[in-house]
Amino acid sequence: MISVQEALHILQQQVVPLRRETATLEQAYGCYLSEDVHAPEPAPRFTSSAMDGFTVRWGDCCAATREQPVTLRIIGESQAGIPFSGLVEAGSAVRISTGAVVPDGADTVIRREDTRENGERVEILALGTIGQDVRRQGEEFQAGDLLLRRGSRLGARELALLAAFGICGIPVYVHPRVSLLITGTELARPEDVTIKPYQIRDSNSIMLTSAVKDVGAVLRSVIHVADNLADTIDGINQAVAADDAVILCSGGVSVGQHDHVKEAATAAGFSQLFWKIKQKPGKPLLACRRGDTLLFGLPGNPVSAYMCFSNYVRPVLAALQGTASVARSLTACSPQRVVNKGKRTNFIRVTVEERPNELAVIREMERQGSHMLSSIVDADGYIVLEPGEVLEENGLIEVFLF
Repeated sequence: MISVQEALHILQQQVVPLRRETATLEQAYGCYLSEDVHAPEPAPRFTSSAMDGFTVRWGDCCAATREQPVTLRIIGESQAGIPFSGLVEAGSAVRISTGAVVPDGADTVIRREDTRENGERVEILALGTIGQDVRRQGEEFQAGDLLLRRGSRLGARELALLAAFGICGIPVYVHPRVSLLITGTELARPEDVTIKPYQIRDSNSIMLTSAVKDVGAVLRSVIHVADNLADTIDGINQAVAADDAVILCSGGVSVGQHDHVKEAATAAGFSQLFWKIKQKPGKPLLACRRGDTLLFGLPGNPVSAYMCFSNYVRPVLAALQGTASVARSLTACSPQRVVNKGKRTNFIRVTVEERPNELAVIREMERQGSHMLSSIVDADGYIVLEPGEVLEENGLIEVFLF
């Protein structure tokens, strides 16, 4: 068996070359930028008003007060989408809307509530400083400024920024493609109302399908095979034929007489990277490679499968999208002493209580069995303790969040 860190290091060296494409705004949601994006023009594009009111020359009304207002002549209006084309000269004002172009000659906006209209004239009752409520051209970005860095995930906010600049052909990394191979003669479908006494319902298919989607990868196929070598080889070959970047096998990776994934992967032309890790849960994790395709043999126990996916597969799928990680972690304290008495690295599931202006507090889940789905359903994440390591009472530790 190898250590957790050794396994992670091996996988870091095995990430296949990243594929790139140009996506539309609609296609780019959830993708990661494959190169830096720069502003093609300034933002704001023009000098505009931040408020409804009147745009004026500061020198005309800088001394105005409510007791001694300054009266100006209204010479027109600048509306959002319909700018005023003239020049604001001494003694004049232009009615202006939020977002409208500030016309030539004007340098300040007086809010509507600080004015009083009287026919073709307006009284300026109060104002603050020169240039107030004016959005200057280029004050946020100048042409050529960096908008988003390579590796940025494109969500609602980032896509809005790109749309504001008219950037509709977006350089992104291609979502990695994944196939699932679910092994197990004993498995029944979740929708089966009646199952044999010796069968169990397949929960790994939907769990891994959802986990793959959560990380931003594309699920290409789900293949179910019985526990025999020929079917397992055929299932792996089907997945390879689909040209998937990653194949996830569930079950069949231990040392039992009916565990065939390791042998089948070799028969299908895969070279083993490692098999078995000094960890709990998920010791029999298998990793292989054939060309640009990585194959993971996950344990059949759902908790072990999910923990191996979280700690090993998820970072690989993230790297294939040009980002270091798609997982979150936080520093928390434990009010209780937690000890790893075993000889393997232990992924201990915990609940997390977050408190305003305080460190989060974790508590170890009572049920840690690899066959107990509640140990991941009721948990918020997990901590990692090495063999013999002790987390003392009120000690700090990193929590990897689900």
